[in-house]
Amino acid sequence: MRKRFPLFLLLLLLATCLLPFQTQAKEEVVYVAPLEDTVESGLYAFLERAISVAEENGATAIIFKINTPGGLVSAAEDIGKLFSDTSIKTIAWVDNRALSAGAYIALNADQIYMAPGSTMGSAAIITSSGNAADEKSQSAWLAAMESAAEKNGRDPRYAMAMADASVELPEGLSDGSLLTLTEKSAFNVGYSEGTVSNLDELLAEIGLENAEVRDIEETFVEKLARFLTNPVVIPFLLTIGILGLVIELFSPGFGIPGGVGITSLIL
Repeated sequence: MRKRFPLFLLLLLLATCLLPFQTQAKEEVVYVAPLEDTVESGLYAFLERAISVAEENGATAIIFKINTPGGLVSAAEDIGKLFSDTSIKTIAWVDNRALSAGAYIALNADQIYMAPGSTMGSAAIITSSGNAADEKSQSAWLAAMESAAEKNGRDPRYAMAMADASVELPEGLSDGSLLTLTEKSAFNVGYSEGTVSNLDELLAEIGLENAEVRDIEETFVEKLARFLTNPVVIPFLLTIGILGLVIELFSPGFGIPGGVGITSLIL
């Protein structure tokens, strides 16, 4: 018994010494969330959940795989604030296009990577009828684009040129139209950290090739919310709602048209 006791103490001491190394060797976690299609309030709700999940699970970084033609400015600004408020490293991976509101969202990420053939820019603010916004809205949007670029150390001229064709740029980039950057030009002007063809390449670029990757997908409810808050769908819902209420006014009792109308207006 006396001979075994020192051996037990030795093993206990070794286990205690190794414990800190085991803690340090804890596997890093990276979350990947799609940021696709039209930017609307439903997308904001999904990304808010994605970031919350990543924070709760101690993620090292969260990658947003972007492919969007743009959408609502208000939703884009809310999403940009989500990126700014989280302590997790945010990475925008432009897999195809990040246009209009999508460009603004990408600029709010800590780092931007782009896929071969991808584009980012063309971010003029327009009304739902397709016309240019008023001067006040344009000015506010230009300031937002400028701030998003400056926040992460990017030259704001290029962000502003995405929203205003009159902004002067170095020769070869200014052609009198809204600026849209390719993956090569974005890298050259400091708007992209590099070009990657797939997720593995991206993880290697950010030094997280050995991290555990977890995907976050939209639930059915979130997809439904995105459909109902789509800027194209909303006018139809309003039309249905108004028609339903008008029909109900000329029909005795409270029936299906009124119920449909109220439901459409609420949505």
